[in-house]
Amino acid sequence: MKTKLKNSVALERLHSLKPFLSRRDKIGYVAARNYRFLSNSITEFETIRLSLIEKYGVEGKDERGAPTYTLKMDSPNFKNFCDELAPFNEMEHEVELMTAKYDEVAGNLSGEEILAIDWMLED
Repeated sequence: MKTKLKNSVALERLHSLKPFLSRRDKIGYVAARNYRFLSNSITEFETIRLSLIEKYGVEGKDERGAPTYTLKMDSPNFKNFCDELAPFNEMEHEVELMTAKYDEVAGNLSGEEILAIDWMLED
């Protein structure tokens, strides 16, 4: 199904799919396909978001010594980050997503899992 999504919604949906990517069934297949399409659709948004985290966040190092950046909600810079990212959050674009039937996930997923991916389920 083609659907129009804001960047912020696409990012939320992308994160909701991660727990399903290791499945070796139709649910995993649909999740993986949608993950790829959502990820591709927000490539530029993610680049901007990560550059703003670098700009407003705190530098650290990963296990190999490479620089990493974190930005916590209680940071004094968090509002500036949100203000600068806001126009990009609201940008919309069309994404082709695959759906699955509710009866295909019933008995295979918990209620919490079904709620997490409700947006890609249909009757």
